[in-house]
Amino acid sequence: MSESVAAPPFLPFLFPLLNEFPTEIRQRLVQGGIERHVKADTVICTEGAKSEHILFLSSGILAITANEDLGKRAFLYGYMPAGSIAGLQMLFNERINTYCLTSAVDSHYLLIGIDDLLQALREYPLAWQACAKELATGVKFLLNFVNLLSHASGYQKLRTFLGWLERNAQASPNQVGLDLSQQEIAARIGLSREMVNRMLAELKKGGYIEQDERGRFHILKPLPKKF
Repeated sequence: MSESVAAPPFLPFLFPLLNEFPTEIRQRLVQGGIERHVKADTVICTEGAKSEHILFLSSGILAITANEDLGKRAFLYGYMPAGSIAGLQMLFNERINTYCLTSAVDSHYLLIGIDDLLQALREYPLAWQACAKELATGVKFLLNFVNLLSHASGYQKLRTFLGWLERNAQASPNQVGLDLSQQEIAARIGLSREMVNRMLAELKKGGYIEQDERGRFHILKPLPKKF
């Protein structure tokens, strides 16, 4: 079911959850996992498929999407940077993927069996605190999206999202997912690309925003409350 892999020396420090375990348990989890390297644009898991593993991304970037059957109108949750974990909710819920993961660049990750991680947590309950922190971060991310999508107005969704991008860029300029195309912005907020293009063009024309050489949008002055 799994193939033995050597534990990279950086791995425990990259993942606080793994670093919480004693060396013996941590090595057992990593060595019993499945290590994979994929090229860019590789579909790693599909929405609705059964899963028996939790993914620990050690390098690269993964795109998290839903409703892939809608093609270009698929919903883009965001991007997972190295050090991210996908699937922890399956420790408690049914073991079915609720999203699709696709590599945005060449990526390297480790799959650890859900049952193996549960057994490790039973053996060393103190690690549940690190697990809870990971889950709390995910809940906060989803609540921000619920707040964004609750706006009835398409412009209010865009306005809220641009403000979120600005705050995150100021807090951590090098984080993944700040340089987005207009198509990606549309996918993040559930609007058509045409609508997003039109609103962004008007905001640029009005001197409210600019886009730098990396493709990142910056707010130059308070955005109007209405479009």
